[in-house]
Amino acid sequence: MAEDRQREREKLQRQFEELCVRAGRGAQVSSKFLSPDAAQRLCGLAARQGLLCFRYGGGENAERSLCVLCPEDFGGADESSVPICVLKVRFDPRFGSFGHRDLLGAILGLQIERDCVGDLRILEGKAYAAVYKPMAAFLCDNLREVGRVSVRTELTDEPLPPPPEGKKERVNVPSLRLDACLQQVLRLSRAKAQELVRAGRVQRNWEEETRTDASLEAGDMVSVRGVGRFRILEKMGESRKNRLFIEVETFLSKS
Repeated sequence: MAEDRQREREKLQRQFEELCVRAGRGAQVSSKFLSPDAAQRLCGLAARQGLLCFRYGGGENAERSLCVLCPEDFGGADESSVPICVLKVRFDPRFGSFGHRDLLGAILGLQIERDCVGDLRILEGKAYAAVYKPMAAFLCDNLREVGRVSVRTELTDEPLPPPPEGKKERVNVPSLRLDACLQQVLRLSRAKAQELVRAGRVQRNWEEETRTDASLEAGDMVSVRGVGRFRILEKMGESRKNRLFIEVETFLSKS
């Protein structure tokens, strides 16, 4: 698994370098959707080469984003040519509903690559998806069902709605080990937490983490497929028994 992650990281790095080469020749170029840490790596590489880098996710506070690179003398990106669209997915909640995983699974089930899909938002009777523009027409024509719910998919000029707020709470943990934090924050047994990590269902900052003893830090986002995710906001000191108090923001899965 570690080798697979390394190969994927190296492949992405080569793509980033190629984008910088093309932008350095005087063009505006765009990546597909990237996780926040990958987007940060690309923008850092672009800055070191004297290029401008802008992120677009389809709405404010989008997590996944396209990175648009251009030479400094452009002064800024041409937003009208950024290859991103927002789709509105309508459904009748009287006949069922679906969650984030269901919608993402339906899109990927149409042979759409993951990097062509940005953030998703599920609301009452409608959902939104930021997508790579070349895929938009195909999805409008072919995304007709999510789970067992019939849907109508269309382009919209509306921005992606803001993400839902998580629940903020103070949690007492024995340490900042990954398995210990999973146990306390998501109310799991220690054995279950370790099982999820070893099964490859846990990501730390959008990359798979299979070390149960990995040490977390303030700012880390931890995602558990099918369970939920949480972000460590800050360390708040120690108890008399040398346990740690941390503030976290949790987002539990609804599907």
